[in-house]
Amino acid sequence: MRSNLLFPHRLRAIGWLLTIPGLVLGYLTVYNDYKIPGFGMQLRKSSELFLPAYENFTNELALALVITGLLFIAFSKQKHEDELTAKIRLNALYWGILVNYACYGLFMALSLLNAYINIKGVEDVVDLFSDKFAFMIYNLFTPLIIFIGRFYYLLFKSKNEYTVSAVRFLPNKPYRLLGKILTVVLILIVAISAITNSNDDLSGDILYVLPFAMLLWVYSKEKQEDEYISSVRLSAMQIAVYANYIILIVSSVLVYGPDFILVMLINLSTIPAIFLLVFNYRLYKIKQEDGHEQKNNLTLGIL
Repeated sequence: MRSNLLFPHRLRAIGWLLTIPGLVLGYLTVYNDYKIPGFGMQLRKSSELFLPAYENFTNELALALVITGLLFIAFSKQKHEDELTAKIRLNALYWGILVNYACYGLFMALSLLNAYINIKGVEDVVDLFSDKFAFMIYNLFTPLIIFIGRFYYLLFKSKNEYTVSAVRFLPNKPYRLLGKILTVVLILIVAISAITNSNDDLSGDILYVLPFAMLLWVYSKEKQEDEYISSVRLSAMQIAVYANYIILIVSSVLVYGPDFILVMLINLSTIPAIFLLVFNYRLYKIKQEDGHEQKNNLTLGIL
């Protein structure tokens, strides 16, 4: 089980050189409202609500630096790539995504609790992560940070143990079917609301919970789980991460103001959504190939 979707090893050092200044610049941009002088252009004839006539691209630069750097750190080849490294990468990738959504779920639970029960400590935490959409901003890159931490921890640990624990999935039944049903139903509700231009609040609420329905599907076993399926999972998850961040970087350049808040909201679901599309498409192709092979074997047997 090896992945070919990796950057050259030398890009890992470049990743650190991009990430550190990107994080510093991002902090200054978000919390000190710093903007690089002259780093922008006139996009509109006059300023509109939440949309200035002159758009500065400092925050877009910071986001691009951090994401590109973290991708290089996370997915650059090790000096010695083998089956164990691939298993560690799969474990860390799934673990990173899951922990990130667990943190998101905790934040959502605290937000709901704070809405009904005014508890000082809870209110402070919710206010901290709600200020300037801090949690949604952190969510843009925390999956990569968690993955990197987990990956290098497991690499260090494997020097003595030479093994890595298998990724644990939910049983195929009933979680896989339940995840499918919930995902399809929620997406249909959002689509109908968008087409009919009705109940935007409901659509927004659904987008907040949609990732959890998808995760039931993502983290449920196939009927037959083996090494080959694991390799398909690894490549599908890497493609999902790459595609997610490419879309995010492009969106940060093309989308501004309140519309980018919608981008960040949709971003909560893009990794599991892209994974499910890629993974299930590849499973479909595998089944097709197996079917053709069985048919050919049957034909040869008859002959």
